[in-house]
Amino acid sequence: SKYCRKVLFLMGLISVPIRCGILAWLLTFRVEDVANPMLDRFILSTQILDGVGAGVFGTMYILVTSDISGGTGRFGLTLGLTTAAMSIGGTVSGYLGQALATKYDYQPTFIILMVLSLVPAVLYLLCMPETLPANVQSNDYIQSIQEGNEEDASSRIVTSKDMADKVAEVDNKKSATYVEMV
Repeated sequence: SKYCRKVLFLMGLISVPIRCGILAWLLTFRVEDVANPMLDRFILSTQILDGVGAGVFGTMYILVTSDISGGTGRFGLTLGLTTAAMSIGGTVSGYLGQALATKYDYQPTFIILMVLSLVPAVLYLLCMPETLPANVQSNDYIQSIQEGNEEDASSRIVTSKDMADKVAEVDNKKSATYVEMV
């Protein structure tokens, strides 16, 4: 597939440091006590990056969580834990941003937040493998979808039930081997 989940997820993650960098740069043009409506519009327009990043990230993290926990019966737990971690991160980030802005002013704060927001993006890039199943990544699957042959395409997808059946089969073999050893 041209756009795998890792690439899309990284696009969502990288939008935050890009936005912080643009804001830090735009604030170099701000003159104290002088209104500049055009600069204010540019600063406000960086919110578009925030919306795009949140939309991509919000969708992709659910898919990645599903890929990781698929077939285990723990999707709800995993999704709850990742959502809780993101909520805690959002709360701490807001507090940290305000505390830094109060102490150092806005431009250095955006630079600090840009560096901090690069950490998860770099870690994800280096440490997280592609989670999109290999059978979905194949060109045959994509071609089947493009040709409108959903039945052929859906036959190539390994469902959570299929994965659970394979896990149960392996567990049964392990149990049988254990019984034979005893």
